[in-house]
Amino acid sequence: MAELITLKEIKQAQLNSHSLIRKTPLIPFTNALEENTSNSLFLKLENLQVTNSYKPRAAFHVMDSLNSEQRAKGIVMTSSGNFAKAFALAATVYGVKVVVVLLDQTSRSKVDAIRKLGAEIVFCGTHYSSRKDKMFEVATKKNMIAIDTTEDRRVPIAHGSIGMEILDELEDVQTVLVPCSSGGLIAGIASAIKLQRPSIKVVGVQPNGAAAAYHSLLAGKPVNIDNWKSIADGLAATKPGNLPFVHIKERVDDIVLVSEEDIINSFSKLLKNSKILCEPAGAVSTAAFFANKLKNPGKTVSIVSGGNLTTELLLQLLSS
Repeated sequence: MAELITLKEIKQAQLNSHSLIRKTPLIPFTNALEENTSNSLFLKLENLQVTNSYKPRAAFHVMDSLNSEQRAKGIVMTSSGNFAKAFALAATVYGVKVVVVLLDQTSRSKVDAIRKLGAEIVFCGTHYSSRKDKMFEVATKKNMIAIDTTEDRRVPIAHGSIGMEILDELEDVQTVLVPCSSGGLIAGIASAIKLQRPSIKVVGVQPNGAAAAYHSLLAGKPVNIDNWKSIADGLAATKPGNLPFVHIKERVDDIVLVSEEDIINSFSKLLKNSKILCEPAGAVSTAAFFANKLKNPGKTVSIVSGGNLTTELLLQLLSS
């Protein structure tokens, strides 16, 4: 079994965090107390992180850990879009060449933003499972360093800083809701929280049509889902990573599912009631709260993980 990340590693990464990384706001949801007096909701706004998603926490940590020889070679990584933007920015800051492997259907706005930051882009087709093969192929061809963000322990270590910030600001939190894809985000947050306050529930949230981690938890091992379909394109994993899944089994209390209607309703409530603009993946965890997917969650923090969406998608969501 993979070695679990430690609180010491999380604290050290947080201590060494780059100055560009923001301590994001943790705010109460405007109407939570009016709608449900016993279960209040707070929002951890990672959509206000640099590049508008939580990903730079890990991208900068990974880049900082590379030695001079590795930086000279440059790196290759794969992404659904937000991690690519984060690595492209970090590469610019550290003066490192980066190649990003993307799915063909990655939104044009994300592609343009990644190129604007100076990264080279290689497309790999339409299937999530093809991304890693293409990444290693490019790394071998170009003699670059492949960074497998799904299995790299530096990723959840860095994301653990989100859990640290939550505990620092809201000591009496009872439940933390985290959107879940390949599992790095929830592995880091759950580790930071459970290693200090094991009584706090950490719950993953996935769309019904993108529930690889949910089905893996039922099976007791990482499994691949044959069909992926959701408006939450930031949660593109069809199989959780092996390293994150070990942490999910050990440190996550549950994974719950939400419908596409739940996600759209959550997006609308966040925008209209609290003026929080997020992408569909960023609205997934609050969707579980609004749809009453948890029994007596108490004082709850929901991770609003990102805010990158196209104008076309925004208009589609507003008209739904």
